[in-house]
Amino acid sequence: MKKIKAIIFALLMTIGFCSTVIYTSCNKSKCNGVVCQNGGTCNNGSCTCPTGYTGANCQTATTTSVAYVNNTFTPITLVINGVTQTIPVGGSVSVKGYYGTIASGVAYTSGSTPLGVITGYGVVGETIYWQINDNFPVTGTTTNTLNVGASYFYLNIVNNHSLSITNYIVNNELAVGMLGVTATIPNNGQTYGLGYYLAYPNSNLVVSYSDGTKTTVSSLSLPFTNNQMYVATF
Repeated sequence: MKKIKAIIFALLMTIGFCSTVIYTSCNKSKCNGVVCQNGGTCNNGSCTCPTGYTGANCQTATTTSVAYVNNTFTPITLVINGVTQTIPVGGSVSVKGYYGTIASGVAYTSGSTPLGVITGYGVVGETIYWQINDNFPVTGTTTNTLNVGASYFYLNIVNNHSLSITNYIVNNELAVGMLGVTATIPNNGQTYGLGYYLAYPNSNLVVSYSDGTKTTVSSLSLPFTNNQMYVATF
């Protein structure tokens, strides 16, 4: 009886071993000539691809996106990989690319002349720049929020005076960052956004009226936070 059991056990082991050999041989046979790229592995004749790659041979990187959000007070021009787009205030744009590649370029924004107000040129104040160098994610979309740093502030002027403003100076008599702008800001009580300027603890503002008189705000008392704004009312 023991001999019979031993024979049966040996037979089962032999069958199991042969089955394994046959399966392994077949599996290898199906993967012969199959080249899985980018770290993919062959299983039963088909490539199993790592995250970030697709295709029969894992040859194609997946398409993903980087979203750029405008957290400033003015439209941003975005130039990525040679393509130019405009991000509206409070809006966003998405740039598509392949996993493993980079979204590279620049973004910039500045104050501009309100129609019928500032005369002579289009850009008002400083131009703010961002260098863009973002990796496209493995999947989905990643977000890059564009902020103006605390070293700048955005100026608004409201003129409730009896006379129009003809020019203004920001950071008057400071060694760095002093900017004078020739302007015609009407005395209509409206708010005019007038661009970005360097922020200092002693930043000031001088406005001149059409009769030659001036008003000085000796200290703007800025909070020194990202995307800070100062509203000057006269």
